[in-house]
Amino acid sequence: MDFKTQLTGLNELLSIIYGNEMQLNALLQELGFEQSQIEQLRDQHLESVIHQFLEVIHKRLTNDAGKDTYYQILSRRYGLDGEPREQLSAIAPKHNFSVEYLRQLFEEIVQRCQSRTWQTELRKSLKYIVVAQLGKMNERPRREHVTEKLERLSNLRGAAEVARLNYESKRAEIMKQIQAELDALDSEYKPVLEAADENIAALENEIKTDVLLFGESISGGMYRASYTQGRVSWDSAGMTRYAASHPDVLQFRRQGQPIVSLRVVSKD
Repeated sequence: MDFKTQLTGLNELLSIIYGNEMQLNALLQELGFEQSQIEQLRDQHLESVIHQFLEVIHKRLTNDAGKDTYYQILSRRYGLDGEPREQLSAIAPKHNFSVEYLRQLFEEIVQRCQSRTWQTELRKSLKYIVVAQLGKMNERPRREHVTEKLERLSNLRGAAEVARLNYESKRAEIMKQIQAELDALDSEYKPVLEAADENIAALENEIKTDVLLFGESISGGMYRASYTQGRVSWDSAGMTRYAASHPDVLQFRRQGQPIVSLRVVSKD
């Protein structure tokens, strides 16, 4: 396996998924990693990061029955396995597909990878992979380093707030000049729009009631009234108490990744 081939293929795939000739380095910068951290990975642990990231893609392209044909096609097309990449015409016979069928299938695979959900989930997975890798390398940022960034953020937020206030002030002056015309327009259209909204709301309620009674989804015009069974939920606190005496249920427990949020704190 040639790592350079693998990295080149991944970069090409990322540019197809995210557009704008996206490369792994640029994606890591967008995720909030500093250049020095990226260089640390590149010098020592980039291969491990890429291996884990490709496993995420592999898993997402594997169906519930464990069949990973989609990933194998993508892997061979871009050389994600580190072997020389192949054209679709060379890949098709290996899966007993015609070239034309494989071209259509390949387009479906690419479109799936380009979906907003895929883009978001891949970004999230890559971020946690790199955070974990840097943690293993003891590459935690110094507290003072983060504090300095928070101070910079405060200054940037302050400058943005000043600009926003200036904008709103100038906008208010302009609005004063045209407010009379806007008020007349509102008076003309308000009763018409309110009546339309009331009719729409009443009809929507009737449709929802009808579909609840019918018990199935129904399509008509530009709409589809989707009937969905009630969502099943669990009492988390109760399940935690139950697990204390029945620890075998913990194997079904899933905990998400940690997140970071920023909030304003008052300074005395």
